[in-house]
Amino acid sequence: MASTTLFNTTVSGRIGALVAGILTLLMATGTCAQETKPLRIALATSISNQAAEIAAEEAEAEGLKVELIEFNDWNTPNRAVADREVDANLFQHVPYLQFTNANTGNDLVAIAPAFSTPFGLYSKKVKTLAELPDNAEIVFSGDAVNTARSLLLLQQAKLIELKPGVGTNATLEDVVKWIKPLKITLLDGPQIARALDDVDAAATYPTFAKLAGLDASSGLIFENDPIYAFQFVTRPDMRDDKRLRRFVEIYRNSAAVKEKLRSLYGSMVSFP
Repeated sequence: MASTTLFNTTVSGRIGALVAGILTLLMATGTCAQETKPLRIALATSISNQAAEIAAEEAEAEGLKVELIEFNDWNTPNRAVADREVDANLFQHVPYLQFTNANTGNDLVAIAPAFSTPFGLYSKKVKTLAELPDNAEIVFSGDAVNTARSLLLLQQAKLIELKPGVGTNATLEDVVKWIKPLKITLLDGPQIARALDDVDAAATYPTFAKLAGLDASSGLIFENDPIYAFQFVTRPDMRDDKRLRRFVEIYRNSAAVKEKLRSLYGSMVSFP
């Protein structure tokens, strides 16, 4: 009887050890899977995504897996970060981030600038501002932030006059004088590249001018406020994530990334 008890205790101990070993293995496997899970970065349609691809390749060479997901609009990349579908995004400047946070209730944060380019008035039909005809059709992005930036650019070009002090909150209702009669059409930002064939001019970024087949430096007029530098954006709980911080470091310090951006934008690109 004592022998049977000893046998059962021994078997029980072996089973317990086996179960513990399996649990340890499963936990280790889960940890490993978490560590090797790709860092997911959302992008919006842009030729500058070629630079992100280079950074992702350099990260891969270091053992950091990075998955780039491109969206064709400016709303989904922020929603995807907020909903934890991706870890971060790269497509927007601080004013746009502040605007979307205020309107969605998100608390996304900018953690580092990537690069900056001017904002310009581009045309396939005229070479100078003076050549713009009366009632010229001008398109720009319909979101509040880029609408304001576009109106400020038109004021700088002396095509319109805005109420004093409206600044980055300017709306079409703030136009107090049309120095030149214009037809304004509002589009989603990424659609502007396709529209440039059909309109007189567009207030937009060099990336969309390039997508439309124009030289990035061919704008009729430019502005380049550093507040509009493109930023890496993430959730507060991810701002110190080691994988994300390493990818940002690779992007910002890579000679190949800078070379690619200069090949796309020439002297118009800068690195804050």
